[in-house]
Amino acid sequence: MVCTGFPEFTMGMILPTKAMAVQELTIKRKLSENALQIQASSPVALGVRIPTVALHMTELFDTAIEQLYRIFTVKDLVQKFSKSSAVLEAEKGGKFQMFDGNITGEYTELLTNKKIVMKWRCRNWPEEHYAVVALNFVPTLEQTELQLDCEGVPICEEENMKFCWQKQHFEEIKGLLQLTTLNG
Repeated sequence: MVCTGFPEFTMGMILPTKAMAVQELTIKRKLSENALQIQASSPVALGVRIPTVALHMTELFDTAIEQLYRIFTVKDLVQKFSKSSAVLEAEKGGKFQMFDGNITGEYTELLTNKKIVMKWRCRNWPEEHYAVVALNFVPTLEQTELQLDCEGVPICEEENMKFCWQKQHFEEIKGLLQLTTLNG
């Protein structure tokens, strides 16, 4: 097929001049500089931009708040429920690594026996992308309700993240609590 109508298509078109191209480039550069400044000064900008979802999960544990809070902040207890090595610096700005390095991050807020907030990342996520995980500890009659709020989970990881929290955290912690109760 031969295109014969091309010269007619461009007739009457206003083509950009070199001055217009330079002006457009300057505008784009200014916009990107402003975007960089906004991103650099914004405390919310973490990692790269990808489509994400927020998760909310709630679980009841047959234990006191103090014990459940310790399970998330004491290295030996994390290693017991995760059945793997862990590195924890349970203080604001402290780093953590769990499940043999598959989960890494940083503690951004710790309110003893009330709340833990972390920058959280799975090894297979896009480079430098972190979610924000908040654990809220709520007392109930003879139990503790754990409220998990997680923002910034890559959409493609939503089901996997829910599954991991349910199976590798909640169920394993409940098993550890039963062992602890049985062993006194």
